[in-house]
Amino acid sequence: MQPLIVVGAGGHGREVAFTHELSGAKIRGFLDDSATGHTPEGWTILGTPDEWTSFADCDFVVAINDPRMRRSVVERMSRKGTPEWGHVVHPDAAMHVNCHVGVGTMILGGVEMTVNVTIGAHCSINRGVALGHDTTLGEFCTVAPLASVSGCITAISGVEIGTGSAIRQGVTLQPGCLVGMGGVVLSDVAANSVVVGNPAKPLKMLEPW
Repeated sequence: MQPLIVVGAGGHGREVAFTHELSGAKIRGFLDDSATGHTPEGWTILGTPDEWTSFADCDFVVAINDPRMRRSVVERMSRKGTPEWGHVVHPDAAMHVNCHVGVGTMILGGVEMTVNVTIGAHCSINRGVALGHDTTLGEFCTVAPLASVSGCITAISGVEIGTGSAIRQGVTLQPGCLVGMGGVVLSDVAANSVVVGNPAKPLKMLEPW
């Protein structure tokens, strides 16, 4: 396994680095546009995301929770070449052997994925998330801490599921939608819409995914 560079030195990025080290793996450092020197934990800020080509012997993950920003940084880095995308999985994450995790994806502590769960590339699955059977998350999805996603859910791409949300079995979340913190989703959610409350209702629209 090559050393990992985490792109994004904010709180989530530092949690991802911590998770990776719990597996006994090595962190080379961080790339970030707005940080220099070292993180509070002592990890080195190596430069900006545009400088990734200086570290071609490393794997990369973009540890930014916002799906649109994460996709933007992945695309920005990819314009300079083909990064070797790694992935980070907490050693206590529970998942069946037939679960699939895409490149660039991060799974933090306390996550439980049961059977036949597919997570696409560059997703962020945060602390204490439950993903039920036969669930599919497309690329660039974010599931915030303590969300509960029932079985047979489809999140197509760029979906953000807020902290403590609950998603009913069989629901489809269309591209670029956002479920607000604590939202209880009982029916399909339209593309690029923000839904909040219990039961979740539309609040506003986001820019097209």
